[in-house]
Amino acid sequence: MIVPRGKPVHENLSTSYVNVAALLADLQVNEFTGYVSVEFWGYRGYAFLSRGQIVNAYEATEAIVQREREALDSLLSRAQARNGKVGFFQHPEEVIQAIAGIINGEPVYRDLSSDFTNLEKLVEKLVKSGETWYVEALFEQEQGGGIIYTAGDRAEGVVSVESAVEGQYHTALGVEGLKLIYERVAKGAVFNAYRGAATPATSIAAIKPPAAPPRAEAAPPGGFIPVGRAEAAGRMEELPPPTIRASEIRLAAAASPVVDTVLVEDADEDDSPLELEDESTRPLTREQYAELVALMGEVVSAVEAGATDALRRADFLPSFREALISIATHYPFLDPFAAEFEYAGGVATFRGKARPADFVVGLAQALRLAVADLDRRSPDTQVRSHIEAALRALRQRRQAEFERYGLEIATNEILAPSAS
Repeated sequence: MIVPRGKPVHENLSTSYVNVAALLADLQVNEFTGYVSVEFWGYRGYAFLSRGQIVNAYEATEAIVQREREALDSLLSRAQARNGKVGFFQHPEEVIQAIAGIINGEPVYRDLSSDFTNLEKLVEKLVKSGETWYVEALFEQEQGGGIIYTAGDRAEGVVSVESAVEGQYHTALGVEGLKLIYERVAKGAVFNAYRGAATPATSIAAIKPPAAPPRAEAAPPGGFIPVGRAEAAGRMEELPPPTIRASEIRLAAAASPVVDTVLVEDADEDDSPLELEDESTRPLTREQYAELVALMGEVVSAVEAGATDALRRADFLPSFREALISIATHYPFLDPFAAEFEYAGGVATFRGKARPADFVVGLAQALRLAVADLDRRSPDTQVRSHIEAALRALRQRRQAEFERYGLEIATNEILAPSAS
Protein backbone atom coordinates (compact mmCIF):
# COMPACT_ATOMS: atom_id res chain seq x y z
CA MET A 1 0.00 0.00 0.00
CA ILE A 2 1.20 3.51 -0.82
CA VAL A 3 1.45 6.02 2.03
CA PRO A 4 2.39 9.39 0.51
CA ARG A 5 5.01 11.09 2.58
CA GLY A 6 3.65 13.84 4.80
CA LYS A 7 5.36 16.88 6.27
CA PRO A 8 7.90 15.48 8.73
CA VAL A 9 7.64 16.64 12.32
CA HIS A 10 10.34 14.23 13.49
CA GLU A 11 11.83 11.27 11.66
CA ASN A 12 14.61 8.69 11.98
CA LEU A 13 14.13 8.51 15.73
CA SER A 14 15.28 5.25 17.31
CA THR A 15 12.93 2.82 19.03
CA SER A 16 15.77 2.33 21.49
CA TYR A 17 14.75 5.53 23.25
CA VAL A 18 11.31 6.50 21.87
CA ASN A 19 8.24 5.17 23.67
CA VAL A 20 5.83 4.87 20.75
CA ALA A 21 2.79 4.20 22.96
CA ALA A 22 3.46 7.39 24.92
CA LEU A 23 4.05 9.28 21.65
CA LEU A 24 0.67 8.19 20.30
CA ALA A 25 -1.02 9.15 23.55
CA ASP A 26 0.54 12.62 23.38
CA LEU A 27 -0.49 13.06 19.73
CA GLN A 28 -4.06 12.15 20.69
CA VAL A 29 -4.12 14.76 23.44
CA ASN A 30 -2.78 17.38 21.03
CA GLU A 31 -5.34 16.48 18.33
CA PHE A 32 -2.67 15.64 15.79
CA THR A 33 -3.62 14.83 12.19
CA GLY A 34 -1.14 12.71 10.28
CA TYR A 35 0.56 9.39 10.83
CA VAL A 36 3.21 7.65 12.92
CA SER A 37 5.52 5.21 11.15
CA VAL A 38 7.61 2.42 12.68
CA GLU A 39 10.20 0.66 10.55
CA PHE A 40 12.46 -2.34 11.02
CA TRP A 41 14.29 -4.48 8.53
CA GLY A 42 11.54 -6.04 6.41
CA TYR A 43 8.75 -4.39 8.39
CA ARG A 44 6.77 -1.17 8.17
CA GLY A 45 3.77 -0.15 10.26
CA TYR A 46 1.59 2.96 10.42
CA ALA A 47 -0.95 4.46 12.80
CA PHE A 48 -3.16 7.14 11.22
CA LEU A 49 -4.65 9.95 13.28
CA SER A 50 -7.34 12.51 12.47
CA ARG A 51 -7.82 15.32 14.97
CA GLY A 52 -6.19 13.22 17.64
CA GLN A 53 -8.22 10.07 17.00
CA ILE A 54 -6.60 6.90 15.71
CA VAL A 55 -8.76 6.20 12.67
CA ASN A 56 -6.81 3.24 11.30
CA ALA A 57 -3.55 1.32 11.35
CA TYR A 58 -1.70 -0.76 8.81
CA GLU A 59 1.39 -2.96 8.86
CA ALA A 60 3.11 -5.10 6.27
CA THR A 61 5.89 -7.65 6.24
CA GLU A 62 6.98 -9.98 3.48
CA ALA A 63 4.67 -12.59 4.99
CA ILE A 64 1.51 -10.83 6.16
CA VAL A 65 -0.58 -7.64 6.10
CA GLN A 66 -2.70 -6.49 9.04
CA ARG A 67 -5.15 -3.63 9.53
CA GLU A 68 -6.99 -1.75 12.24
CA ARG A 69 -6.79 -3.00 15.84
CA GLU A 70 -4.57 -5.99 15.06
CA ALA A 71 -2.09 -3.77 13.23
CA LEU A 72 -2.03 -1.20 16.04
CA ASP A 73 -1.44 -3.82 18.73
CA SER A 74 1.34 -5.44 16.71
CA LEU A 75 2.95 -2.09 15.93
CA LEU A 76 3.09 -1.19 19.63
CA SER A 77 4.60 -4.56 20.50
CA ARG A 78 7.25 -4.40 17.79
CA ALA A 79 8.15 -0.81 18.65
CA GLN A 80 9.59 -2.03 21.97
CA ALA A 81 12.49 -3.74 20.19
CA ARG A 82 15.73 -1.88 19.63
CA ASN A 83 17.15 -0.27 16.51
CA GLY A 84 13.93 0.49 14.68
CA LYS A 85 13.06 3.88 13.19
CA VAL A 86 10.16 6.05 14.28
CA GLY A 87 8.76 9.14 12.61
CA PHE A 88 5.58 11.16 12.65
CA PHE A 89 4.31 13.26 9.76
CA GLN A 90 1.52 15.76 9.24
CA HIS A 91 -1.12 15.39 6.53
CA PRO A 92 -4.40 17.21 5.86
CA GLU A 93 -7.45 15.45 7.23
CA GLU A 94 -8.77 14.55 3.77
CA VAL A 95 -5.52 12.72 2.97
CA ILE A 96 -5.70 10.68 6.16
CA GLN A 97 -9.32 9.83 5.39
CA ALA A 98 -8.31 8.76 1.89
CA ILE A 99 -5.59 6.46 3.21
CA ALA A 100 -8.01 5.01 5.75
CA GLY A 101 -10.52 4.62 2.92
CA ILE A 102 -8.10 2.46 0.94
CA ILE A 103 -7.38 0.31 3.98
CA ASN A 104 -11.08 -0.35 4.57
CA GLY A 105 -12.31 0.02 1.00
CA GLU A 106 -13.70 -2.67 -1.28
CA PRO A 107 -11.17 -3.50 -4.04
CA VAL A 108 -13.03 -3.32 -7.35
CA TYR A 109 -10.25 -2.92 -9.93
CA ARG A 110 -6.85 -4.46 -9.22
CA ASP A 111 -3.52 -4.25 -11.06
CA LEU A 112 -4.74 -2.15 -13.97
CA SER A 113 -1.81 -1.17 -16.20
CA SER A 114 -1.33 2.26 -17.71
CA ASP A 115 -0.50 0.41 -20.94
CA PHE A 116 -4.16 -0.56 -21.27
CA THR A 117 -6.05 1.83 -18.99
CA ASN A 118 -6.43 5.60 -19.30
CA LEU A 119 -6.29 6.80 -15.70
CA GLU A 120 -7.96 10.16 -16.39
CA LYS A 121 -10.94 8.51 -18.08
CA LEU A 122 -11.18 5.98 -15.27
CA VAL A 123 -11.27 8.76 -12.68
CA GLU A 124 -13.93 10.64 -14.68
CA LYS A 125 -16.07 7.51 -14.70
CA LEU A 126 -15.66 7.03 -10.95
CA VAL A 127 -16.58 10.65 -10.23
CA LYS A 128 -19.75 10.35 -12.34
CA SER A 129 -20.83 7.29 -10.36
CA GLY A 130 -21.56 9.53 -7.37
CA GLU A 131 -19.89 7.06 -5.01
CA THR A 132 -16.75 7.55 -2.96
CA TRP A 133 -13.69 6.06 -4.63
CA TYR A 134 -10.00 5.80 -3.87
CA VAL A 135 -7.41 5.03 -6.55
CA GLU A 136 -3.89 3.95 -5.69
CA ALA A 137 -1.28 4.59 -8.41
CA LEU A 138 2.06 2.78 -8.12
CA PHE A 139 4.73 4.26 -10.38
CA GLU A 140 6.90 1.89 -12.40
CA GLN A 141 9.83 4.17 -13.21
CA GLU A 142 10.43 5.39 -9.66
CA GLN A 143 9.70 4.42 -6.10
CA GLY A 144 6.42 5.46 -4.59
CA GLY A 145 3.09 6.52 -5.99
CA GLY A 146 0.02 8.58 -5.23
CA ILE A 147 -3.59 8.38 -4.11
CA ILE A 148 -6.58 9.87 -5.93
CA TYR A 149 -9.81 10.33 -4.00
CA THR A 150 -13.20 11.50 -5.21
CA ALA A 151 -15.07 14.17 -3.28
CA GLY A 152 -18.56 14.86 -4.61
CA ASP A 153 -18.25 15.91 -8.23
CA ARG A 154 -14.48 16.30 -8.27
CA ALA A 155 -11.30 14.33 -7.74
CA GLU A 156 -8.14 15.33 -5.91
CA GLY A 157 -4.84 13.64 -5.25
CA VAL A 158 -1.84 13.40 -2.98
CA VAL A 159 1.58 12.29 -4.16
CA SER A 160 5.12 12.38 -2.80
CA VAL A 161 8.09 12.21 -5.16
CA GLU A 162 11.80 12.47 -4.57
CA SER A 163 13.18 15.87 -5.50
CA ALA A 164 16.39 16.70 -7.33
CA VAL A 165 18.14 16.95 -3.96
CA GLU A 166 18.86 13.44 -2.76
CA GLY A 167 16.93 12.48 0.34
CA GLN A 168 14.38 15.29 -0.02
CA TYR A 169 10.78 14.89 -1.18
CA HIS A 170 8.12 17.03 -2.80
CA THR A 171 4.53 16.40 -1.71
CA ALA A 172 1.67 17.78 -3.80
CA LEU A 173 -1.95 17.91 -2.65
CA GLY A 174 -5.39 18.54 -4.14
CA VAL A 175 -5.59 19.52 -7.81
CA GLU A 176 -1.81 19.94 -7.99
CA GLY A 177 -1.37 16.44 -6.63
CA LEU A 178 -3.82 15.05 -9.19
CA LYS A 179 -1.96 16.72 -12.06
CA LEU A 180 1.40 15.42 -10.83
CA ILE A 181 0.03 11.88 -10.59
CA TYR A 182 -1.22 12.09 -14.18
CA GLU A 183 2.23 13.29 -15.30
CA ARG A 184 4.08 10.48 -13.55
CA VAL A 185 1.61 7.82 -14.70
CA ALA A 186 2.49 8.65 -18.31
CA LYS A 187 5.86 6.95 -17.67
CA GLY A 188 4.17 3.74 -16.56
CA ALA A 189 2.10 2.76 -13.53
CA VAL A 190 -0.28 0.20 -12.05
CA PHE A 191 -3.63 1.19 -10.51
CA ASN A 192 -5.90 -0.23 -7.82
CA ALA A 193 -9.37 1.24 -7.29
CA TYR A 194 -11.34 0.87 -4.06
CA ARG A 195 -14.99 1.69 -3.44
CA GLY A 196 -15.45 3.55 -0.17
CA ALA A 197 -17.55 1.86 2.48
CA ALA A 198 -21.19 2.98 2.48
CA THR A 199 -20.98 3.17 6.25
CA PRO A 200 -17.62 4.25 7.67
CA ALA A 201 -15.72 1.41 9.27
CA THR A 202 -15.78 1.16 13.03
CA SER A 203 -13.24 3.62 14.32
CA ILE A 204 -10.38 2.42 16.44
CA ALA A 205 -10.07 5.93 17.86
CA ALA A 206 -11.27 4.88 21.29
CA ILE A 207 -8.29 2.59 21.69
CA LYS A 208 -5.82 4.31 23.94
CA PRO A 209 -2.25 3.12 23.49
CA PRO A 210 -1.24 1.17 26.59
CA ALA A 211 1.71 2.27 28.67
CA ALA A 212 4.77 0.60 27.27
CA PRO A 213 6.27 -2.10 29.50
CA PRO A 214 9.98 -1.99 30.42
CA ARG A 215 11.99 -2.07 27.22
CA ALA A 216 13.68 -5.33 26.40
CA GLU A 217 17.34 -5.24 25.55
CA ALA A 218 16.87 -7.45 22.51
CA ALA A 219 13.98 -9.24 20.86
CA PRO A 220 10.53 -9.48 22.48
CA PRO A 221 10.15 -12.22 25.14
CA GLY A 222 10.05 -15.81 23.96
CA GLY A 223 6.34 -16.07 24.70
CA PHE A 224 5.53 -13.45 22.04
CA ILE A 225 5.89 -14.47 18.41
CA PRO A 226 5.93 -11.38 16.17
CA VAL A 227 3.63 -11.33 13.16
CA GLY A 228 5.26 -13.15 10.28
CA ARG A 229 7.49 -15.39 12.40
CA ALA A 230 4.96 -18.20 12.69
CA GLU A 231 4.13 -18.01 9.00
CA ALA A 232 7.78 -18.00 8.00
CA ALA A 233 8.57 -20.88 10.32
CA GLY A 234 5.75 -22.86 8.76
CA ARG A 235 7.13 -22.38 5.26
CA MET A 236 10.74 -23.13 6.09
CA GLU A 237 11.88 -26.63 6.94
CA GLU A 238 12.47 -27.50 10.57
CA LEU A 239 15.92 -26.39 11.69
CA PRO A 240 18.24 -29.31 10.97
CA PRO A 241 20.84 -30.29 13.55
CA PRO A 242 24.13 -28.54 12.80
CA THR A 243 26.83 -30.70 11.29
CA ILE A 244 29.39 -28.46 12.96
CA ARG A 245 29.63 -27.30 16.57
CA ALA A 246 30.61 -23.88 17.77
CA SER A 247 33.79 -25.30 19.25
CA GLU A 248 34.89 -26.42 15.78
CA ILE A 249 35.18 -22.85 14.55
CA ARG A 250 38.80 -21.87 15.09
CA LEU A 251 39.22 -18.30 16.28
CA ALA A 252 42.49 -16.45 16.39
CA ALA A 253 44.18 -15.73 19.70
CA ALA A 254 43.66 -12.18 20.85
CA ALA A 255 46.66 -9.92 20.64
CA SER A 256 45.09 -7.18 22.76
CA PRO A 257 42.70 -7.01 25.74
CA VAL A 258 39.35 -8.73 25.33
CA VAL A 259 36.40 -6.42 24.66
CA ASP A 260 32.66 -6.87 24.40
CA THR A 261 31.01 -7.62 21.06
CA VAL A 262 29.18 -4.31 20.74
CA LEU A 263 30.75 -2.65 17.72
CA VAL A 264 29.39 0.85 18.01
CA GLU A 265 30.09 1.76 21.61
CA ASP A 266 32.84 1.03 24.10
CA ALA A 267 32.17 -1.90 26.39
CA ASP A 268 31.27 -1.25 30.01
CA GLU A 269 34.00 -2.00 32.49
CA ASP A 270 31.87 -4.65 34.20
CA ASP A 271 31.08 -6.52 30.99
CA SER A 272 32.29 -10.10 31.00
CA PRO A 273 34.75 -11.21 28.35
CA LEU A 274 33.48 -13.39 25.55
CA GLU A 275 33.86 -17.05 26.31
CA LEU A 276 34.18 -19.75 23.69
CA GLU A 277 33.34 -23.43 24.02
CA ASP A 278 36.95 -24.18 23.18
CA GLU A 279 38.65 -23.04 26.36
CA SER A 280 42.04 -23.25 24.69
CA THR A 281 41.08 -20.42 22.36
CA ARG A 282 41.15 -16.89 23.67
CA PRO A 283 38.27 -14.53 22.85
CA LEU A 284 38.44 -12.00 20.05
CA THR A 285 39.21 -8.35 20.36
CA ARG A 286 36.68 -5.81 19.17
CA GLU A 287 38.66 -5.25 15.98
CA GLN A 288 38.88 -8.98 15.26
CA TYR A 289 35.17 -9.44 15.84
CA ALA A 290 34.42 -6.53 13.48
CA GLU A 291 36.59 -8.19 10.84
CA LEU A 292 34.76 -11.50 11.38
CA VAL A 293 31.34 -9.84 10.98
CA ALA A 294 32.48 -8.10 7.78
CA LEU A 295 33.85 -11.38 6.43
CA MET A 296 30.59 -13.21 7.15
CA GLY A 297 28.81 -10.35 5.37
CA GLU A 298 30.92 -11.16 2.32
CA VAL A 299 29.87 -14.79 2.67
CA VAL A 300 26.19 -13.78 2.65
CA SER A 301 26.85 -11.52 -0.34
CA ALA A 302 28.51 -14.39 -2.23
CA VAL A 303 25.49 -16.62 -1.59
CA GLU A 304 23.18 -13.84 -2.74
CA ALA A 305 25.21 -13.26 -5.91
CA GLY A 306 25.26 -16.98 -6.74
CA ALA A 307 21.52 -17.31 -6.16
CA THR A 308 20.70 -14.24 -8.24
CA ASP A 309 22.93 -15.44 -11.06
CA ALA A 310 21.18 -18.82 -11.10
CA LEU A 311 17.60 -17.65 -10.65
CA ARG A 312 17.83 -14.44 -12.70
CA ARG A 313 15.69 -12.74 -10.08
CA ALA A 314 16.09 -11.34 -6.58
CA ASP A 315 14.62 -14.16 -4.50
CA PHE A 316 17.46 -14.54 -2.01
CA LEU A 317 16.64 -11.84 0.55
CA PRO A 318 13.07 -13.02 1.30
CA SER A 319 14.29 -16.62 1.78
CA PHE A 320 17.21 -15.46 3.91
CA ARG A 321 14.98 -13.37 6.12
CA GLU A 322 12.56 -16.25 6.63
CA ALA A 323 15.50 -18.46 7.53
CA LEU A 324 16.67 -15.95 10.14
CA ILE A 325 13.18 -15.91 11.63
CA SER A 326 13.03 -19.71 11.73
CA ILE A 327 16.29 -20.02 13.71
CA ALA A 328 15.55 -17.13 16.07
CA THR A 329 14.69 -19.50 18.92
CA HIS A 330 18.19 -20.98 18.76
CA TYR A 331 20.01 -17.79 17.73
CA PRO A 332 17.96 -14.83 19.05
CA PHE A 333 20.67 -12.32 18.17
CA LEU A 334 19.96 -13.01 14.47
CA ASP A 335 16.21 -12.37 14.81
CA PRO A 336 15.28 -9.71 12.20
CA PHE A 337 12.72 -8.23 14.61
CA ALA A 338 15.47 -7.55 17.15
CA ALA A 339 17.41 -5.57 14.50
CA GLU A 340 20.78 -6.51 16.02
CA PHE A 341 21.99 -8.19 12.84
CA GLU A 342 21.29 -6.50 9.53
CA TYR A 343 22.34 -7.25 5.98
CA ALA A 344 21.85 -4.82 3.10
CA GLY A 345 23.73 -3.96 -0.03
CA GLY A 346 26.25 -6.75 0.47
CA VAL A 347 27.27 -5.50 3.92
CA ALA A 348 26.53 -7.08 7.31
CA THR A 349 26.34 -5.15 10.58
CA PHE A 350 25.97 -6.59 14.06
CA ARG A 351 25.24 -4.54 17.17
CA GLY A 352 24.34 -7.30 19.57
CA LYS A 353 25.99 -9.68 21.99
CA ALA A 354 26.94 -13.21 20.98
CA ARG A 355 29.97 -15.45 21.12
CA PRO A 356 31.83 -15.21 17.82
CA ALA A 357 31.53 -18.95 17.24
CA ASP A 358 27.75 -18.84 17.80
CA PHE A 359 27.48 -15.92 15.39
CA VAL A 360 29.28 -17.86 12.65
CA VAL A 361 27.40 -21.11 13.19
CA GLY A 362 24.01 -19.39 13.41
CA LEU A 363 24.57 -17.42 10.24
CA ALA A 364 25.76 -20.54 8.42
CA GLN A 365 22.61 -22.36 9.52
CA ALA A 366 20.40 -19.53 8.24
CA LEU A 367 22.18 -19.55 4.89
CA ARG A 368 21.83 -23.32 4.73
CA LEU A 369 18.05 -23.03 5.18
CA ALA A 370 17.80 -20.22 2.64
CA VAL A 371 19.74 -22.20 0.02
CA ALA A 372 17.57 -25.27 0.67
CA ASP A 373 14.42 -23.15 0.23
CA LEU A 374 15.64 -21.66 -3.06
CA ASP A 375 16.73 -25.08 -4.32
CA ARG A 376 13.37 -26.61 -3.43
CA ARG A 377 11.39 -23.88 -5.20
CA SER A 378 13.61 -23.79 -8.30
CA PRO A 379 15.11 -27.28 -8.64
CA ASP A 380 16.12 -26.88 -12.30
CA THR A 381 18.28 -23.78 -11.88
CA GLN A 382 21.42 -25.42 -10.42
CA VAL A 383 21.36 -22.76 -7.74
CA ARG A 384 23.66 -24.79 -5.46
CA SER A 385 26.33 -25.00 -8.14
CA HIS A 386 26.23 -21.26 -8.71
CA ILE A 387 26.46 -20.56 -4.98
CA GLU A 388 29.31 -23.06 -4.58
CA ALA A 389 31.24 -21.27 -7.34
CA ALA A 390 30.67 -17.89 -5.72
CA LEU A 391 31.83 -19.15 -2.32
CA ARG A 392 34.88 -20.82 -3.86
CA ALA A 393 35.86 -17.52 -5.50
CA LEU A 394 35.46 -15.72 -2.17
CA ARG A 395 37.61 -18.29 -0.35
CA GLN A 396 40.36 -17.89 -2.92
CA ARG A 397 40.18 -14.11 -2.69
CA ARG A 398 40.13 -14.02 1.12
CA GLN A 399 42.17 -17.12 1.83
CA ALA A 400 44.22 -15.58 4.63
CA GLU A 401 41.15 -14.40 6.52
CA PHE A 402 39.34 -17.72 6.03
CA GLU A 403 42.34 -19.56 7.47
CA ARG A 404 42.65 -17.08 10.32
CA TYR A 405 39.10 -17.77 11.49
CA GLY A 406 38.74 -21.34 10.22
CA LEU A 407 35.66 -20.49 8.17
CA GLU A 408 35.95 -23.23 5.55
CA ILE A 409 33.93 -25.60 7.75
CA ALA A 410 31.18 -22.99 8.13
CA THR A 411 30.96 -22.24 4.42
CA ASN A 412 30.80 -25.93 3.62
CA GLU A 413 27.87 -26.15 6.06
CA ILE A 414 25.91 -23.73 3.88
CA LEU A 415 25.71 -26.29 1.07
CA ALA A 416 25.19 -29.32 3.32
CA PRO A 417 22.19 -31.49 2.33
CA SER A 418 18.89 -30.54 3.95
CA ALA A 419 17.26 -32.69 6.55
CA SER A 420 14.73 -34.97 4.91
